[in-house]
Parts: sequence; structure tokens; C-alpha cells
Amino acid sequence: MPELPDVEAVADLLRRRLVGRRIDRVRVLDHAVVRSPSAAAFARRLRGRTVRHVSRRGKYLMLSMDGNLTVVGHLRMTGDFVVVPKRAPIHPHTRLVLGFDAADVRFIDQRRFGHLDLVATDRAAELEGMRALGTEPLGPDFTEERLHALLRTRRGAVKALLLRQDLVAGIGNIYADEILFQARLSPDRTGASLRPAELRRLHRAIVTSLRRGIAALSGRGRTIGDLVEVRKRGGTCPRCRRALRTATIGGRTTYYCRHCQR
Repeated sequence: MPELPDVEAVADLLRRRLVGRRIDRVRVLDHAVVRSPSAAAFARRLRGRTVRHVSRRGKYLMLSMDGNLTVVGHLRMTGDFVVVPKRAPIHPHTRLVLGFDAADVRFIDQRRFGHLDLVATDRAAELEGMRALGTEPLGPDFTEERLHALLRTRRGAVKALLLRQDLVAGIGNIYADEILFQARLSPDRTGASLRPAELRRLHRAIVTSLRRGIAALSGRGRTIGDLVEVRKRGGTCPRCRRALRTATIGGRTTYYCRHCQR
């Protein structure tokens, strides 16, 4: 499931390749990918528009055009945007093609869970799914004080709280594990139990882990995260070399080190 760093890496690619360029062609190959408006209206309204800005909100990707129009996309489980020469063969899971002179931007989604909406730019924040998003963890409003305010009265497990998009937007299962590993916090600790020094460590771990993931996925860093690299294999703790434990917290499989995370 793409998380904030994955979406930001896609946004970074599209930002570098598309801003200031005009959409010459729009092909909706799978009408189900367009939630609103109709596929025909989506193609008609986008054709001839120029990309002005590419941004991200939580796990949502936004391509803002001239004429007060924005494409809001969610990659869901297997969605991705790729930039290829316009004559490149069409991948069998391609759902949408945006054509720019010599290149295409193609939305590829094997599982068909991803979706796109075309909305007025000044109404994008009101779109279903966007309205309830919480604080951006890499934004200026995400301070230690803000994190403390979000967690100080909550009795739920801190791992489950990190996954709540209405509290902090964009963190998913993999990065929640990485963040708690870096903060040396057990995933089953309650938000209300965290002491000031632990909240400071958690805040720092959220910011640094997400930035590290973005850098790696954008080709500017070497490693996504210490725990990320071994959790896929169910390996040993990168610090103490003891076996990682697994648990189900918030309905998600959780990897952690019982010795290092307290």
C-alpha cells in the first residue's frame, strides 16, 4: 500500500517532468478509474490544459491545471504514475494516458483499486476522503506540541494512532513500524502513556523516517529505513540482532523488537 513517501516520490517525478507543460491527449482506458465526473467529461475538460502545480495531501496526489481544475488521485494498493515515450507499448494494466508532446504520463494499476477525480481546484480539499485528513507530518504545523495535543488523552495503542489518517495524514503500516523502531517505543504503548521525552523522540522519528523514505524513493538516498529492510523477511533487529516479534495492532501486522522498544 503506497504511503506518504511513495506518493511524494511520484509527486516529485511529475513535478519535475510536467509543470508548465500542456496536455495534448487524454485516453481513459478503464472508465472505472475515474470517480468523477464521467470518463468522457474527464477527458474533455483536461485536454488542452497546462499543469501548473503538483502536490500531495496525505496519501493523495494532486495535479493542478490552469482553468481552476485539479486531478486528485489515490494510488491505493498497486497504482502508479509513470512517464514514458508516447510510442512506448501500452502496459496491460494501464488505466489512463495523459499525452504531453513527446511523452505520456500513464496511470498503471494492476488491482484497479486506485481512483481519480477531476474537481475545481478551490474545492479539492472538500473532496470525500480529503475532508477528514489530519495534520501533515512534514508541514509547518506538525510541531511537538501538536503531536502531544493529538496523543495526550488517547488510550489507544500508539501504532494504531499513527495509522489514523484523521490525526496525522499519510503514515501507513510500514512507516509506522519504522517510526516506532527509531523512537524506541513499543507499538502497544498508549498515546496517553508517552512522557515528554518519548513524545520528542516520536516527533523526531516521524519526520526523519518519512524524509528518509522520500529521499530513497526519489533516488537521493540509499536506504528507506532500518526496520523496513528486514521486516519483509521477518528478520532480526538491526540494533541488537535479536529476533523481531510480530503482533496484530489496529488490525495490521506489526514488527517490533521487544528488547529495544519499550
